[in-house]
Amino acid sequence: MKDAMSNPIGTPVGTEDPRPVPPSPVAADPEPADGLHPRILYNDLREWIAETEKLGEVRVVSGASWQEEIGMAAELALHSDAAPCLIFDEVPGCPKRFRVLTNFFGGKRKNMTLGFPTHLNKLELSEAFLDAYLKDLKKIPVREVATGPIFENVVTGDDVDVTKFPTPHWHERDGGRYIGTGCFNITMDPEEKWVNLGTYRVMIQDKKTVGFYISPGKHGRIHRDKYQARNELMPTAIVIGGDPLTFLMACSETPYGISEYDLVGGIRGKGVEVVRGKVTGLPIPANAEIVLEGFVDPVKRMPEGPFGEWTGYYASDVRDEPVLDIKAIYHRNDPIMLGCPPLRPPDELARYRKN
Repeated sequence: MKDAMSNPIGTPVGTEDPRPVPPSPVAADPEPADGLHPRILYNDLREWIAETEKLGEVRVVSGASWQEEIGMAAELALHSDAAPCLIFDEVPGCPKRFRVLTNFFGGKRKNMTLGFPTHLNKLELSEAFLDAYLKDLKKIPVREVATGPIFENVVTGDDVDVTKFPTPHWHERDGGRYIGTGCFNITMDPEEKWVNLGTYRVMIQDKKTVGFYISPGKHGRIHRDKYQARNELMPTAIVIGGDPLTFLMACSETPYGISEYDLVGGIRGKGVEVVRGKVTGLPIPANAEIVLEGFVDPVKRMPEGPFGEWTGYYASDVRDEPVLDIKAIYHRNDPIMLGCPPLRPPDELARYRKN
């Protein structure tokens, strides 16, 4: 397996290299092949990419701009189940090897993402997922480790600058650059002390601040409302580039009081490895790509929105919403953002929700 930190990923689009490209090796299906006993073949986003490369479903695009081109290309790709996963590299104005990955849940790779043989059709995949995971929600708690790749780069103080990442302007009329689409927020209930992972859109406000909208009733909103009622800062970590399985669980409806970490552990058959955030102490994935860590002030608000949402409309207009004051940024060498922007249906989220 190639080292994803030091070698190119996938087959570049538009390259002028005249050398023939050898065919991608065919990935073996997880065993057993009956689909009833799934097996997750990856532990983080880089291992997921390596498995997707084996399926021949990765393409690298060099030189696309975050201002327009990444968003437009993502929209084209996400409307086709046959389109490959796209990794945008060499984004103008951003550090070299800071990358964005989109369209992860399509083709054969959606089966691989959930741990099932690639020959299952959508109906069979849905039924297998229901039988294997949802009928009996197994829970395995996290396993805390001392350190991990996420701490390869620790940025604090005056060096904090979230604008350095190649965050796209996903839709034409978005109110800003949304770094959080394929992301999840980590919060802890201040009274019951359980950890929630929730996917909420996250917009860059400035170098040290991001804003995020949470719909009423969501578990992260319940946590935030409790901190606000107590007039306390809410410790928060936002994972920008976790593994696809954890992201899918974070944006799914799960029972109140149960951490998505535990459900991911149950699916994998082993606890998720986490490290403690150096600022908040929250558990963050040891092998995540990028994490923003800080506090949400109970009274501080900044304008957020609009944003092109999964309904196909620009949702919420512009409203004052809470913000995260970033105290630390952690990222791996050559970090990869996971992008999952909502688009006009049907899109990537629609494919996931149908499954």
